[in-house]
Amino acid sequence: MKKSGIFNSQIAKVVASMGHKDTIAIVDMGFPVPDSTERIDLVLDYGKPTFFEVLEQILKELEVEEVIIANESKDEFVQEIQKRLPNAKIKRTSHEELKELSKKCKAVIRTGDVKPYNNAIFVSGVIF
Repeated sequence: MKKSGIFNSQIAKVVASMGHKDTIAIVDMGFPVPDSTERIDLVLDYGKPTFFEVLEQILKELEVEEVIIANESKDEFVQEIQKRLPNAKIKRTSHEELKELSKKCKAVIRTGDVKPYNNAIFVSGVIF
């Protein structure tokens, strides 16, 4: 049995397969996940788990160099991401463009978060 790290087998597989510049999205409960993209649904209940609970676990194993966030996202959301990823470039785009970009992600992880526009795409970096 695995002793540490990400225990969700779908997430662990996607994170382990990511190379430089590959993308993965973490989204709120209402985000329209494209049919063409792998959906990893973690919703347990209204509001659970939160975006940031999921992000904390992902960041234990994924090197991130850039984060793409919708212009419509609240400042507090952006600040929380910057706090967790101080060296990552933050790119803003429209929510519509974020939905289009999610079609190219290796996977979209759907959380139970219910705060509007708590969605982001994470661009994989390198560790050397």
